[in-house]
Amino acid sequence: MTEYNKLINEIENKNFSPIYLFHGEEDYFINKLIEKISNNSMDESSSDFDSLKIYGRKSEENQEKEIIDFAKRFPLLGKFNLIIVKDAKNISDDFSLITSYLEKYNKNSILILTFNNSIDKRKKIYKISKSKGVVFESNKLYENQIYQWIEIQSKNKSVQLHPKSINIISEFVGNDLSQIENELDKLKLNSKTGDIIGPEEVEKIIGFSKEYNFFELTKEIGENNFNKSIKLATYMAKNSKKYPVPALIGTIYSFFNKIFIYHSLDNKNDAPKALGINPYFLNDYKKAAVIYPMKRVSKIFNYLLEADKKSKGINYDGTDNEGILKELIYKILKSN
Repeated sequence: MTEYNKLINEIENKNFSPIYLFHGEEDYFINKLIEKISNNSMDESSSDFDSLKIYGRKSEENQEKEIIDFAKRFPLLGKFNLIIVKDAKNISDDFSLITSYLEKYNKNSILILTFNNSIDKRKKIYKISKSKGVVFESNKLYENQIYQWIEIQSKNKSVQLHPKSINIISEFVGNDLSQIENELDKLKLNSKTGDIIGPEEVEKIIGFSKEYNFFELTKEIGENNFNKSIKLATYMAKNSKKYPVPALIGTIYSFFNKIFIYHSLDNKNDAPKALGINPYFLNDYKKAAVIYPMKRVSKIFNYLLEADKKSKGINYDGTDNEGILKELIYKILKSN
């Protein structure tokens, strides 16, 4: 995230580049960067006249020429022209007009090209964009980075969360950064400044159940509590719109993957960072690691793979959510 934060800082200081090439699978960072550039380079009076937004379409042959024509002109009201090109891969096969323009670009224009996936670094458009401006690859955060991301974002928004609240949000939302931001905004709007928001407030404001949630399910599984785990799994399976079965299986996999990582660590003091958790929860994983040794965890990975296939209808009725989860919980907790 150092590169992203550095780029944000440069934009806020109005140190703009003539070309920005944003590529990668994580839309959140790309959209935030575009928003920052727009807000800092345009004002209300100039944006209608000096900005152009294009969605790349292969059916429209003249889009690349339209972009260059706009980039070469002088701004009408503001200091800059701003051209935002979404799905840039569709506007050209070789970007010959854009690469030619960048050899002698207009200093009063800012061109942003976005690609939904990572671009081939051997392509000329990549090389010249890196040479003349900024290239940023926006990658999905790893699972063990989500907790820290929520922690940082909540501090930036002056929202104080109890560690359990952060855990519940991360388990429920996953790595959807835009959704995480939406939930944090809800919490900020509906809580008092300075209050530490606990799981009960999260349930009340956002709607997560403090009793029936992914975190509670993995907690009971971690303690080898068969009856409570079955109760939770049954309830959640019957409410599959709120608790999608693939997400449930993914959450359980994530929990056991952390136990697997914990077992593999030579220095257990490194566990919070390696697992991407707050030290507050470390004791839960220590206890679970005793109940689930490495050999048992390896078996459980096979059960999870089998359940994942069933939930997708592979050689099984994928609509039997309750049956799939009950069988999975039984195999996990009765394994040895």
